[in-house]
Amino acid sequence: MFDFKLQVFQSVASRLSFSKAAEDLHITQPAITKHIRQIEAHFNQKLFIRKGNSIALTDAGKLLLSHTKILFQQYEQLEFDMNSLIDNNEGILRIAASTTIAQYVLPEVLAKFHQKFPKIRIHLLNLNTEKVEKSVMDNSVELGFIEGQSKNRELSYEAFLKDEIVLVVDKSHPLAKRNQISISELKDIPLVLREKGSGTREVILKVFQKNNLKIEDLNIELELGSSESIKSYLSNGHSGSLLSVNTVLKELKHGEFYILDIENLEFKRNFFFIQQQGHHSKLNTVFLKFLEHHYNL
Repeated sequence: MFDFKLQVFQSVASRLSFSKAAEDLHITQPAITKHIRQIEAHFNQKLFIRKGNSIALTDAGKLLLSHTKILFQQYEQLEFDMNSLIDNNEGILRIAASTTIAQYVLPEVLAKFHQKFPKIRIHLLNLNTEKVEKSVMDNSVELGFIEGQSKNRELSYEAFLKDEIVLVVDKSHPLAKRNQISISELKDIPLVLREKGSGTREVILKVFQKNNLKIEDLNIELELGSSESIKSYLSNGHSGSLLSVNTVLKELKHGEFYILDIENLEFKRNFFFIQQQGHHSKLNTVFLKFLEHHYNL
């Protein structure tokens, strides 16, 4: 079938290797070469060019790859939707999520999940990262979502969404119109930070350590337990805060907050879902499969 030939092409194009594609698909390398030649003959286009000992995509190859990605995503979605019609999934799925994810990321996913699986009830706990991990470990919940990646050997961690922590100030702040500030200027700004144990604070500390900075170097005015309370506090016009960009999208869109880039300093991270090692319940699998399709993982 031509579908399999496209699968062969996608494997070669993704790995940029005929031999690795052969290993992935469990067929011989000559068979891989034969399929690629048949596709090239069908479209009358060269898909790959040799560069020494490696290969690269031609313009036609790049175009075909963009289409095969869409096609296979559609196939996976079709498979998922058809299976959901015959799966009589029901029960209670207990989830714990750190504050940023619980308030700003999961609600949209949960609403769409409920439409497709109305018999699955979800109980969502809003905790900080430290407590989410503890809840998964002591079986209070089956699935956790966190903002930082710890190294607990009893848990498995898998990234599902990229995020960035940014320095934000209210529109009335004296620095609001500045595009960038230096690290020394950052130290002078009164800051409101998330509490100890939060994923946001954990990422800030790690970035500081890599850049030989200390949290004590900052002018910390206050520590608060939620992004919403911090955002309300910033309306005083003289403070700033390091927050996930996902928490301030609405304020940025309406011009209420401004982002100040910090010279030579970035706070990029992933959001992770966590489970106990080796623990994959049926409802966990259904929800994570839905999440995978939602974010096109």
